[in-house]
Amino acid sequence: MINKSTETFDYIFIGMGAANSLLLLEMDEKDLLRNKKIGIIEPSKKNVNDRNFCFWSSEEEVLKLNLADLISSKWQQIKVSDRENQTISPLYYFHIRGIDVYTKVKEKLKVHHAFYFHEVFNGEPLLNSESFIIHLSDSKIIANKVFDSRPPTYESAKKNQSHLLQSFFGWEIKTNDYIFDSSTVGMMDFNIPQNNYCQFVYVLPFSENTALVEVTRFGKESITKEESEILLNEYVARFSFSYQILEKERGVIPMSNLKISNVNYGENWVYTGARASMIKSTTGYAFHNMAIDANRQVGSMISQQTFERKKSPKRFNYYDRLLLKILEETPHHGKKIFQHLFKQQSINEVLSFLSEKSSLAKEIIIFSKLPILLFLRVALKDITFRFSNIPPSSLAFVFTIFSVFLFAFQLSIILWVFLGFGFLSIGLSHGSLDYLTENIIKGRKQYVIYILKFLAKGVLFGFIWLLQPDIAFIIFITFSAWHFGQTDFKEWNQKQGFPSFLWGLIVLVTILFFHLKETTDVLQQIEGLQIHHVFKELTLNQILVGKLSIGFFSLLFIAYFKSKRMLVTFSYLVVSTALPLLASFGIYFIVQHSFHGWRHLKNNLKMSTYSLWLKSLPFSSGGALLFILLFFIDFTNYIGMFFILLSCISLPHVFSMHHFYGRFKENLK
Repeated sequence: MINKSTETFDYIFIGMGAANSLLLLEMDEKDLLRNKKIGIIEPSKKNVNDRNFCFWSSEEEVLKLNLADLISSKWQQIKVSDRENQTISPLYYFHIRGIDVYTKVKEKLKVHHAFYFHEVFNGEPLLNSESFIIHLSDSKIIANKVFDSRPPTYESAKKNQSHLLQSFFGWEIKTNDYIFDSSTVGMMDFNIPQNNYCQFVYVLPFSENTALVEVTRFGKESITKEESEILLNEYVARFSFSYQILEKERGVIPMSNLKISNVNYGENWVYTGARASMIKSTTGYAFHNMAIDANRQVGSMISQQTFERKKSPKRFNYYDRLLLKILEETPHHGKKIFQHLFKQQSINEVLSFLSEKSSLAKEIIIFSKLPILLFLRVALKDITFRFSNIPPSSLAFVFTIFSVFLFAFQLSIILWVFLGFGFLSIGLSHGSLDYLTENIIKGRKQYVIYILKFLAKGVLFGFIWLLQPDIAFIIFITFSAWHFGQTDFKEWNQKQGFPSFLWGLIVLVTILFFHLKETTDVLQQIEGLQIHHVFKELTLNQILVGKLSIGFFSLLFIAYFKSKRMLVTFSYLVVSTALPLLASFGIYFIVQHSFHGWRHLKNNLKMSTYSLWLKSLPFSSGGALLFILLFFIDFTNYIGMFFILLSCISLPHVFSMHHFYGRFKENLK
């Protein structure tokens, strides 16, 4: 022990669990510790068998990973629940006692005269040129290279992420009679009460009269000692033999797909073990991964190359995410899933899948034989969440490109169906929740008064269309620009006011002027409107100058705000000039504007999407019925009347949302 002094170490190992122990043994095997000053920061003396490590592998790989002399038991047959024994040849299921690992590490450290610091280090290092200064309780040490295997800290969970625990409690027992089949591991025996968790028992027979019997739980809460002993007593009692308990084991392993919060201190501060994501989130297996990782790290040291870990294929991360979500939300289904997994496939195929070595074709077969509806349900929620977190402007950009291809291949019907569905659902629905934005509605009477006021505003604007169509058109464009700009700026956390109005005007003018012929055709269908004559008289050169001016001003505006979202929006609006006017406006209105508004309503009214949709249904259904009736009443002038009706129901909505945004001045994202 070093006290009250400053010492410099070539290597510091923080924590001497499996990961750093395996790494240190591999470094010693490759002669990388000779003449090196080594420091160990570990509070435990590591003099008891507190862990049992198990993994499946080949004997050749065990030799390559320098583990052969640590193996205490191995089996080539596995029994899962009530299924018959299966061989896993050419693989073995290996067992290593934790105390054997610790003892070997201590022997190596003694040879290299390592220094021990028996305490917990929870602090952060100070950088000193290419070294690290670590402050301990009685010491300040300098390390040239650090291997950090402290327990990980996780970032906050997203809705499609899960953080569960694999907790286990086991007895190593010795029986009076020779009752165990020492050639076969009992793996995941689900014949115990589930208690609204996913629970099972492992039986590792070390001989015909000694075995480790361990109960394991997958769940949000760890299994307690008392719960475990009840389950173990009940399980062992079935076999009617007397026994004595030689050792007890207890542990908790994170089953998490949350992002680990690691500070990057450079290549000489290396995270290992759980902190380096070595734990398979859905099984808790880590020892084999750690051994491989140690081998690769040492290989990089020998070749003097920067060590870079290979990431798991993304599809396996996706499988894990779905299974973890099922175990989190419906843990009682875990038994069903795992039993199907092992029942429908050979044990070697399952182990290959769990080791992330299977082919996509095999994985499709595996999932086809699992309770597929469970996975489809969480997959749909996962997809919904992932899409909801993509900025609507980016979604609209991608959808615009996709729509251009649809038109090119004469598949425009797909776009029209999507836009029609989008308008009748989120497009109308987000404007049908205005009554929820009023904080004065507390009863049926006020509800009726609100409806009457809403209709009165729409009817009044309808009279303006009847008497002064050109003024009505200018009013409609003005309040639409105000509303579109206000919604986008609120989503992007930009200051409201004249700039947001200018942005809304850019959006509308880009859509309408870049589709000038179609815009003129629509305006011609509005009886009494004269403003379209101005557009019809423009020459091609004037139209070109107008488009260039709009583009130049828009880019200056975007550059002033330095907004990527604005640039993406303007870009897809320009690309959408290859589409019809209705498609161009529909993509912006549904995919961007309506999604922004819906998100703001959802977040600040504290309601789920489903609840909001149900509450919007009476009004959105009424609006949809009006448009359908209009189609039959005045088919010859449908587009013009549609335009007027849309403006009449939009005006009250703009006032309501302006009032709503005024109540929630903070960022509504």
